[in-house]
This record gives sequence, structure tokens and C-alpha cells, in this order.
Amino acid sequence: MEDRVEQDEPTQTTADGLTRLATSIVELLGEQAIDSRLGAKLLKRLEKEAKLVAESGPHLLDKAQKRTLREALEGVEHAVRQVDANLLVSANAKLRSTDESSSKKAKTKS
Repeated sequence: MEDRVEQDEPTQTTADGLTRLATSIVELLGEQAIDSRLGAKLLKRLEKEAKLVAESGPHLLDKAQKRTLREALEGVEHAVRQVDANLLVSANAKLRSTDESSSKKAKTKS
């Protein structure tokens, strides 16, 4: 219901504003100032707002603006996935080091 109300009202958000916001989110993810869960939530909201901007924004978007906005959103998605991948790699490395130290302790006891 809330989505329908939002779509009925015109937005004042511009494609440039969304693009700049997406770029800032990518930077924050890269600096680890925000985690990937928040990044994913922000991405979902940006995608909804981008749809509103494209359909009923203050200005009609030309092809270049649409492409720039789409690329910015794809950049956020990539950054979120990269943070998740980095977390998996570090967790895996931590598990390996724990397993190695456990097996060394077991060998010294034998």
C-alpha cells in the first residue's frame, strides 16, 4: 500500500542526486563505514526511487542520464557484493588458520 501512495506522488529527486548518492554509498562501502546489509537496503530504496524518477521525476531523463543512473546503481550492487565476498574470504582464512592450529596441537600431543 505504501508503495502505491509513493508512486502516485511526483518526486522532487533528480537522477543526478540519485547518482551522487549512489557514488557516496559505494565510497562508504569501500571505506567499511557501512556494512553490506545497510548497503543492500539502501540499494533497494535507490532502485525504487530511480523508478519514480524515471516515471514521474521533475525532468524527463534522456538516454545518457538513464545509463548513468543505471551504472551508478550497478556500482552499488557490485560494491555490496564485493564487501560480502571480502567477508567470506576473511572468514574462510580465519577458519583455515584455526583448523591448522588445531591440527598442529593434535600432532604434538600424539
